[in-house]
Amino acid sequence: MRVELEIGFSFKRELPAGFHSLDLPDGTDVESAFRHLSRLQPALKERLFDREGRVRREINALVNGGNVARRRGFRTVLRDGDRLTILPPVGGG
Repeated sequence: MRVELEIGFSFKRELPAGFHSLDLPDGTDVESAFRHLSRLQPALKERLFDREGRVRREINALVNGGNVARRRGFRTVLRDGDRLTILPPVGGG
């Protein structure tokens, strides 16, 4: 299946221009998609995962515009044609 990928600004510098989708096996969940992405783009691994290999608490993800926290979290299963948005931590004041 193919999932469209939308990346928050600060992650974009780790990705090549034109990187807009992931080809994944059917039934892949968001966390597994992150792992696949980090194998393709190793610079993202430490940005997405902590030392224990868990998705960092400050990372947010949306599937088709809906926050995965309101679904099954990072275990939310993706479907062909879904849009996965990865949002880096946001700071400010």
